Amino acid sequence: MENLEERLTLWYNELKGDNFPLVGKKNANLGEMLKAGIPISPGFAITIHANDVFMRESGVKSELEKLIANECRESTPDNIAYLSKFAMAAIEKASMPPALEKHILEEYHRLCEHCGVEALPVAVRSSGAVSMPGQMETYLNIRGDRDLSDYIRKCWASSYCVEALTYRINRELGVLFNIGVGIPKMVNSRIAGVIFTINPLNGDPSKISIDASYGLGEAVVSGLVTPDTYLIDKITLDPVKIVRGSKEIECVYREGGSDIVEREVDEERRQINALSQKELRHLCIVSKKIEKYYGKAYDIEFGIDADLLFPENVIILQVRPESIWNKKKAEKKTAEPTDAMNMILKQLMTGVKFN
Repeated sequence: MENLEERLTLWYNELKGDNFPLVGKKNANLGEMLKAGIPISPGFAITIHANDVFMRESGVKSELEKLIANECRESTPDNIAYLSKFAMAAIEKASMPPALEKHILEEYHRLCEHCGVEALPVAVRSSGAVSMPGQMETYLNIRGDRDLSDYIRKCWASSYCVEALTYRINRELGVLFNIGVGIPKMVNSRIAGVIFTINPLNGDPSKISIDASYGLGEAVVSGLVTPDTYLIDKITLDPVKIVRGSKEIECVYREGGSDIVEREVDEERRQINALSQKELRHLCIVSKKIEKYYGKAYDIEFGIDADLLFPENVIILQVRPESIWNKKKAEKKTAEPTDAMNMILKQLMTGVKFN
């Protein structure tokens, strides 16, 4: 049987959540979603082992080891900035080892064939085995062999940006760091957004919160637009509150190129809700399924594909545990168990209050 740890790529349907040391958390979560019956975009993961092969065979790893041992022994801000600039430039200009590049491009061609599209547009998503939110790059609408190879190296290089290096050094995670990369088919989103399976403002678990706007999700995630905000009752799936956003611009594919562009949204579309009632309801049903599968509140990115029919057009792009209220809940359980013995001990320590 083939050893998974030596694979250069793994398809999403081969992955499960505990494979994150092989491909990073984003990729492993998508594999787990597929097993749970949640709709995701087809694609594959370039493994953390593949990144290691690139770093060793290109010679970049030995260059960085020498730099760390000599010129950058102390983790001062100046040294971190110098190391970051050196590492990112070295990774981006290094050639991909021929056998590794051939394998990755063969998998990309298989994905093109599966989707029936030549030079299929894909996303190139960073996926670390350790959570470092927002510190590494994702590139959208990448097409063709040459651009795919270039943007994979850019994605690997992004794990050496100043913010990511500083984060790892402060947490003693090591300077040299390999990541996984996700290569999913690009969703041609006419609407996209973010879902929380609780109310993120107060942690109310009886509500679902959805932010949505036109075009690719980049506009919502990066705060380029004020999206529509929907607060939904988790039992009835009826809206409790809708705040219509201004939705001034949308991000869309650049025609024929590996890039996205911004364009203005016309006044008529800005004055209506981005999501229809049936889309809203379906998103809530899928969100509840994800929360039930994991047993905790989740933060979910979605897109509604302009090229597919409802409900197949509702695609989950990324999932991760909600980071604030889940943590508060865990801390509360640790700090203050609510069993009967604890209540008795607490009363013995503080005395019983009478009205």
